[in-house]
Amino acid sequence: MAALELNQIRKTYRGAENETLKGINIQIESGEFLILVGPSGCGKSTLMNTIAGLESISSGEIVIDGVDVSNVEPKDRDIAMVFQSYALYPNMTVRGNIAFGLKIRKLPQVKIDAEVNRVAEMLQIDHLLDRKPAQLSGGQRQRVAMGRALARQPKLYLFDEPLSNLDAKLRVEMRTQIKRLHQKLNTTIVYVTHDQIEAMTLADRIAVMKDGELQQLGTPKEIYNQPNNMFVAGFMGSPSMNFIKARVDLGTDDKPQGEIWTADGQSHKINLPDRLRKFDGETVIIGLRPEFITEQPSDENRTFTEVPMQIDVLEPTGPDTIAIVEINQEHVACRLSAEFDAKAGETVPLYFDLSSAIFFDVNTEMRI
Repeated sequence: MAALELNQIRKTYRGAENETLKGINIQIESGEFLILVGPSGCGKSTLMNTIAGLESISSGEIVIDGVDVSNVEPKDRDIAMVFQSYALYPNMTVRGNIAFGLKIRKLPQVKIDAEVNRVAEMLQIDHLLDRKPAQLSGGQRQRVAMGRALARQPKLYLFDEPLSNLDAKLRVEMRTQIKRLHQKLNTTIVYVTHDQIEAMTLADRIAVMKDGELQQLGTPKEIYNQPNNMFVAGFMGSPSMNFIKARVDLGTDDKPQGEIWTADGQSHKINLPDRLRKFDGETVIIGLRPEFITEQPSDENRTFTEVPMQIDVLEPTGPDTIAIVEINQEHVACRLSAEFDAKAGETVPLYFDLSSAIFFDVNTEMRI
């Protein structure tokens, strides 16, 4: 296990106009599971490669256990990496693939055999040790790749989108396997993914990136419930957060309200929290997750605003139903119960939990 510090990491490719990494600062504690997320091209894989030493940094420091390794060769950083493509040797058996790194280090054969058996049993691939990669399924190959990394017992593990080549069912199974391994071994892991469900279920902390910049670093709960800006709010969650524009009006009773328009052309007043009083006459963006628009109030202690809504599309998911409605000529997702029996085109009362809303500045897109 090892602590990792990324201090002002910058990366610019020769001939490129813009920086790929723009001053990334992240401190990772020993034994922590950190996940880097963001859309394609945001720089997360580049950051991972700089940690591994596969790419040089333009400036900054990469510190592992107090030692600056920014200019240290990859083989000397004591890091193991698990790739999206598995990167197994096709001519070697599973046993040979797992043992390869140990043989390079010239460990005694007895220790190599013991370590291979230990890792294979842990990953439940001990019955596959004499097979070659071509004889394995995708999930089995990924476990072999993980086993090769685990056998080395390095200071730091790097996972670069390791589950993206697997089907949906296998991804869920492998997520559980990786989570169980981390809980058992308490290893330090940096994990890259574009799948926000993976991020939410696996991470101790999540680093959300966009255009080479760190947008927010926090626990899954912090990222989900207290996003710094609209990008983070919209990236995390499925379906993603709804963004609804509303003009703040104190009204006759001096209580802040917002006006929204539904698909039938009717305007409706919704109650807003008192902290928005200072935005009287201004437009704000209401960030409301689908679970806070329901067909019935879920908590007597919260204040709900009832609005008649016309159902545009219904998407049953099994445990619940996603309803798509229209507000201000924009599609809005609502998470309703599985027993919800209305049909598309019907108008039904839906309840907005504005006490759970997050509000954003319309100009900066930052959380108010």
